[in-house]
Amino acid sequence: MFNLDARLQSWILRHDKPQSGVITLNRRRVYIVPTQPGFLFGMVLLAMLLASINYQLSLGYLFTFLVGAVGVVGMHRTHDVLLGLEVSCVQTLPGHAGANVNFVLRIRNPHRHLRAGLMFFVDKTLLAQDVFIEPLGQKDVPIQVAVQRRGIAACPRIQIQTVFPFGLWRAWSYVWPRTNVLVYPALSAQIAPRSGRGKGIGASRTGSGQDSFSHVSPYNEGDDVKRLHWQSFAREQLALRQHEGEAGDEDLYRLDALETHLPLEERLSRLASAITLADQRGARFALALNEAEAAQPQFASGNAHRHALLARLALVGMPQQTQSMMHHTP
Repeated sequence: MFNLDARLQSWILRHDKPQSGVITLNRRRVYIVPTQPGFLFGMVLLAMLLASINYQLSLGYLFTFLVGAVGVVGMHRTHDVLLGLEVSCVQTLPGHAGANVNFVLRIRNPHRHLRAGLMFFVDKTLLAQDVFIEPLGQKDVPIQVAVQRRGIAACPRIQIQTVFPFGLWRAWSYVWPRTNVLVYPALSAQIAPRSGRGKGIGASRTGSGQDSFSHVSPYNEGDDVKRLHWQSFAREQLALRQHEGEAGDEDLYRLDALETHLPLEERLSRLASAITLADQRGARFALALNEAEAAQPQFASGNAHRHALLARLALVGMPQQTQSMMHHTP
């Protein structure tokens, strides 16, 4: 049974390739077979038919064909749950190696009947279930995929299946969006040391918790908007609040400052951890992968800046052809 199922899957997927844009589940893409309860249902139906023939039971014939009609209607209804669905990958959410990345699938129902009981699998692992899509509606379904290596991860082949409404038939189809997601270096328990603190080296913090307001500084793209100076904003100027002890909180992290005997992946992991912690502190930070960048560090803060630096770490050592794959990411 399982060998037959593996052969069937291999035959179905023999010409399957990643696709861009919207993937429509047409009749050539939707497959259907009986479930184990469905096989049992068929055997009971056959036994009822043989008994009706043997004993010439008119009511037996009626009941057998009535129950059989329910099974046939269920087959068409199960098939129709998937038929015509439009699937696309609308967003990717990067993650760290050793954790998960997310591919967000948008499932659109262009017809006027409910799509119910959808399940989503990757390599036979159930990732989402009991997904319902209203008539003429749509729903975004996040697909979490475990990743182990830094760099770029391609979206895997995803199986969508249902046994709705009676559980007698299993209909399924495959979608394989042509999209990629960044995988940041794994986070390390060891943190890369700060190679410098910008113009405020040696500045110390006073007390614990919130320091008193000191001055404002110019706003740079990527800075944390939570630190905006609203009085300046009212005058149509963008500036950041600075507190006492905070003027020197500019952390520079350099790849070449780490011990050279450490493997590259460990050094990148320590830098990723340091950048993540600096962002949590609300500090302004920069990354230097070489001497030229260390001479003119680009300090900023905020979530967008953190993601930009982690993306640079994710692509360290990757060939240009591999990096260009990210152009296909939504």
